[in-house]
Amino acid sequence: MRWKFWTSMAAISVGAITTFAACAPVTLLNSITPSGSYKLAKDIAYGDHARQKYDIYQPDEPRGDAPVIVFVYGGSWDSGKKGMYKFIGEAFASNGYTTVVPDYRLYPEVKFPAFVEDTAAAVAAAANRYPDRSLVLVGHSAGAYNAVKVTVDHSYLREEGVDVCTAIAATIGLAGPYGDPTMKAEPFITIFPDRLAGQDGPINNIDGIKPPLFLAIGSEDTTVAAQHGITLAERIKKVGGQVVNKVYPDLSHTGVIKVLSRYFDGESELKNDMLAFVAAQPGKRETSCS
Repeated sequence: MRWKFWTSMAAISVGAITTFAACAPVTLLNSITPSGSYKLAKDIAYGDHARQKYDIYQPDEPRGDAPVIVFVYGGSWDSGKKGMYKFIGEAFASNGYTTVVPDYRLYPEVKFPAFVEDTAAAVAAAANRYPDRSLVLVGHSAGAYNAVKVTVDHSYLREEGVDVCTAIAATIGLAGPYGDPTMKAEPFITIFPDRLAGQDGPINNIDGIKPPLFLAIGSEDTTVAAQHGITLAERIKKVGGQVVNKVYPDLSHTGVIKVLSRYFDGESELKNDMLAFVAAQPGKRETSCS
């Protein structure tokens, strides 16, 4: 395989590259992520809590009439912070997309539905900041749950005064748990008292046929079962919605997010598919769910 990397990385051996690709933490991905393709605005409040803030990665060369991306990170609903995902903001900004990365409140301070409500509030803030632009939500793991939940269950954004079908062009869920199988272990059965079997499960609350979804998981994921995406896709199709659900070979639970780094430009099927999916979405808002 021909690896694409920057001049500053030229001294790294092929063996080191292979090791990096297999197990690089996000801190290492961030350390080799260039900062020349965007301007960063940090800590913009969307609420009163210290974690109700977001960063914006504004591309130096924005695409015309492109959607704004809102990236929701994972971390089992009890960890994570937006600054860890510079490589994600840069990856999308380098492709011309303004990218919003919010924090949200975490367990044990809160349980469901607080972090979903925070995600909805952050999405609403982005929608209000860019009133003429559509949004594409991208979430990984717990963040995929949050992003998909506010997409298929319109009540959360309705509470924020935002119409889902008007504001959101599409949503991408990477390795997300959506309710099949249900939660069975701590701390998740404390975080979700209904264990994703009730109103907390995205598979149980699908309000209409829009927006379209792109669901992906790695074949080597031992954290989240592929059945989550299979069941969600089946139920979306049953109500007439549009959904793509794919399993990508040789990718782990964290692998599906690592390959979004610029380090893997041109080499990742998943990244290429995601960028094609985003590029196919309208940058201007539609008027209704019809």
